[in-house]
Amino acid sequence: MTAPMDDAGTQTGSTTDPSDAPSVMYRDDLAAHPGCTNDGLAYPAAELPGYRCAARDFLTELGGTEAAGAPIVLLVHGNSDAPHSWMAHTPEPPCTDDAGNPRVGATEGAPMLAERLTSAGVRTYAVDLRFDQVDDPATNNDTENAAKNMDHGWAVPITQHFIRAAMEAHPDRRFVVVGFSLGVTVTRDALRRLSVNEGFDVFSRLDHAIYMAGANHGVSSFALCGSNPTMRGRVACQMGNRAAFAPTEFLLPLNGAMGEHETPCADGQTAFGRADACGDNAVRYTTIVMEDLPGGEQQDLFVSEASSALRGADNRTIGLNDVDESNYFFCGLFRNHYGAARSEAAMDVVRQALGIGG
Repeated sequence: MTAPMDDAGTQTGSTTDPSDAPSVMYRDDLAAHPGCTNDGLAYPAAELPGYRCAARDFLTELGGTEAAGAPIVLLVHGNSDAPHSWMAHTPEPPCTDDAGNPRVGATEGAPMLAERLTSAGVRTYAVDLRFDQVDDPATNNDTENAAKNMDHGWAVPITQHFIRAAMEAHPDRRFVVVGFSLGVTVTRDALRRLSVNEGFDVFSRLDHAIYMAGANHGVSSFALCGSNPTMRGRVACQMGNRAAFAPTEFLLPLNGAMGEHETPCADGQTAFGRADACGDNAVRYTTIVMEDLPGGEQQDLFVSEASSALRGADNRTIGLNDVDESNYFFCGLFRNHYGAARSEAAMDVVRQALGIGG
């Protein structure tokens, strides 16, 4: 896509309506939202005044000392997942190979972003989108949702509430948002709705948005769109076809017809066509994704370089061997995809962006 921006990535105008797509069924009534609950949590819920849903406060939970001047980091996890995706992982029971022999990952038990940010004194909150509470039929994963996938209608209102509550609880602090996989478009849409729908001043205190393996321009699972009527199919419809991308109803207000909405306030002036939404604050954007294979094929199972990249962002790639070696998520089922968040190379990008050590 070609965005109406100058060579520096500055937005120069927009003719795309940034309003909600009518086809997205946002569950904005959080009192009735099955995923906005602290029931059954295996961790102490974060204490954020006014916040009604679930989240973790890693600095408090893991016992860190807050560093003066550091921004607050807000983490948004991916589909069919939870905040522990940001943490060290040791599989239980241990993983085995096809012959039943132990298969130990090189980084099993090693600190991930939660531990590393905490050790650097960065207050870090992680939203919990409660995929365990997904209310779709779940018997058949072809036509139903045994995987408990979430769509944006489920996840965005919780994340929107989370970001606003964190900013209101810390009115004098700067913020960084970090999203992985589905959490990328969820975070981007939550920021859009906070600014456009609520008129909330979300961008004036946002330092940086870091987006890992996001389906900003399509996903490989698009074939589920139309064949699966649950959230598992709807989220594929919302993200579009990675192989032959065309703007979807969901992505059109988020990206703009020509990419002009992709990095709001990157110029310090304009967000979603509004020239007064930034408070003169230039937001930095970084994307991280595994590089494509030679010949244009993708090693990441869901997204690609073109799918992840945003106009006006620092679009970074990690190598084909920068996989998640911790055996996270069903003994490393999606180790390539998770490499964008859990590999050393990906975490190095985040630490460099935040200006912190290992």
